[in-house]
Amino acid sequence: MRLLSKILWLLAFLAASFCWMVLFEHGFSMKGFSHGVQEEWQTLTEMVSTKEAPASKDTPVNPPPRK
Repeated sequence: MRLLSKILWLLAFLAASFCWMVLFEHGFSMKGFSHGVQEEWQTLTEMVSTKEAPASKDTPVNPPPRK
């Protein structure tokens, strides 16, 4: 029974952290929150489901030199 309570506390912590992250990044309005949850959840599921690193497809092989 203790293990179940630890798992539930962990899930509650992860959900609260996700909500706070969305609120701070997308604004403290219902429109911003609802759009942010969809956007961040999609990004999270893409990171978990893809086999390659998420940053590798956007990063050029040879970046241009700095001026």
